[in-house]
Amino acid sequence: MELLDVYDSNGNVTGRKIIRGDKTTVLDENEHIAVAVIFIENDNGEFLIQRTSQEKGGEFSSTGGHVDSGETSMEAIKREVKEELGFNVDDEKIEEYGFMLYDKPIRYLYYLKKNIPLDKLVIQEDEVAYVEYMSVPKINELIESDQMLKSHGIMFNELMAKRKKLKK
Repeated sequence: MELLDVYDSNGNVTGRKIIRGDKTTVLDENEHIAVAVIFIENDNGEFLIQRTSQEKGGEFSSTGGHVDSGETSMEAIKREVKEELGFNVDDEKIEEYGFMLYDKPIRYLYYLKKNIPLDKLVIQEDEVAYVEYMSVPKINELIESDQMLKSHGIMFNELMAKRKKLKK
């Protein structure tokens, strides 16, 4: 049984906990669960994108998942990378780009510039079918054709906008 903390719309933990997947739980308008998503870019400007397993919908996405109770979003993203890709990013310089409210969850956005060889990854097959590096135009094609998980497409566009602002 996985417990999730409930957050307010400002990203603060409220003290309330819920059981992940419990369909009987009702969250108020100002209550949210949290997820963390990371976009990993190599030196060629390509991003590590995964295709989710058929059990998870078979859509394209980036790496991420729920923030467990008592865990920070940074701890969650490091755990998710380890679980889904079998790669340890504990000592990496992961950049945090805040959070956004989309749908019901608070979505924490992370970025890592790292050349991770695909042959060094050990994917979690019940969640991930395969991973590959993709160019920004290819990712945009997936977003526009609704092949990418909608929330991840929105988060990718948010990341691109925020990184573009930083370069100015």
